[in-house]
Amino acid sequence: MTHHDDRDNLEQVAIVRDRDLALELLGAQPTNRRIATLAHSVLAREPRFTGTYLILALHHQARGELDDARRELRQLIGVQDGYRLTAVRILRDLEYENRRFDEALRLAEHAMQGGEEVEWLDLMMLGAATVFTGSRTAGWDLMDEAVVWTGRVDPTLIPKVLAKRALLFLSTGAPPERFLPAAEAAIAASPWERLLSIALAYAYLYDYRAADARDLFQRVLREDPTDTVAQGGMIMARGFLEPIERGDATMDQLREAGMGEMAWRIMHEQIFDLDIEHALAALSRVLPRALVRALRGPLRRKKLEATEGNRSLLGWHDGQDPGTGDAWGLGEPVRLLSGAEVDAMAAAAQDPGAWPAWSEDDAFVPIATDDAGSYFFEGYASRLYRRTVGGSDVEVAPSLADWVWDRVVDFGGEEPRPGRAPRG
Repeated sequence: MTHHDDRDNLEQVAIVRDRDLALELLGAQPTNRRIATLAHSVLAREPRFTGTYLILALHHQARGELDDARRELRQLIGVQDGYRLTAVRILRDLEYENRRFDEALRLAEHAMQGGEEVEWLDLMMLGAATVFTGSRTAGWDLMDEAVVWTGRVDPTLIPKVLAKRALLFLSTGAPPERFLPAAEAAIAASPWERLLSIALAYAYLYDYRAADARDLFQRVLREDPTDTVAQGGMIMARGFLEPIERGDATMDQLREAGMGEMAWRIMHEQIFDLDIEHALAALSRVLPRALVRALRGPLRRKKLEATEGNRSLLGWHDGQDPGTGDAWGLGEPVRLLSGAEVDAMAAAAQDPGAWPAWSEDDAFVPIATDDAGSYFFEGYASRLYRRTVGGSDVEVAPSLADWVWDRVVDFGGEEPRPGRAPRG
């Protein structure tokens, strides 16, 4: 061996050492800037170490430098070597997580061309991307197909695949009647899946199987008594069962009131941070100037504690100025009511004959008006309705929070609700 060969060997050892150090840092401190320095040094000295592009991409992704991560992954995809499919999968998942669903679908289809290297997750992610870009039902069908395919190829993976399918059903907004059997199958295979157990219990409430829901919530709370979502679910399950046990209500009456739908919606709001507080915070970030000028300041604390109105909404802004209902850009005036207006309406509704359009037996919380005789209010199961004198109540949105999220998206904010693709 010549002196030149020795020098080459030492250089190769140094390159491998730097690559391995970058990989170790990625595992321990993925945002450490030294990773990029080491990786670029490796590629400059040995371009054939193409796996280093993956290290760079994952480092940039951990730092939130997504465009840089995309660049490194596309560079690797273009190399056409053994790391290509891995790069496609990472980029697919990155785009999906960042709600760039058209690109995620293209990459998912690309991954499905991997021949014998195609895995069940490739088919599952193709289904997930399809939900947002094409047919929701077709997307969920592809997820079901991934389960069947796994059963043929490697049945030992079935518990993992069942859990992934149920979680994707949940996160892509599958209806409870589709989620429920998928979650039951996943829990039967992996009873320790806590999130799925909680969601399944809420699906039981939606299906008015309150005793099954109670039993499942109890099991979750035995494992973790501090789980607030399960605690809330247990309270709801008792709210179903106790009136029936006392003879004060029937399950049919609860069904007519929409209690199951309300429970399912509340579960989504808790798990995905979709409640009214999160919705209003998101709305504050995208409010048009016209609305900023029209909205009043928050209701003061003492009045907020005593109001009959929606405290989250009034604590955000105490209504808006008269004559500014067009500021929402809905094609018709909608003016948020102040706490004083709400309380006056609530008091009037309790005076027989004072306000024929409202009954003291109504379950309602006034929210807004068009200043022409129509009112928006929270009614049964917290749905948002519009009431006009002499007309039938019309449901405006499944909840006030849902109406607010619609406004967030209208004003250019992100769409966070499961199963809904970004607009535009």
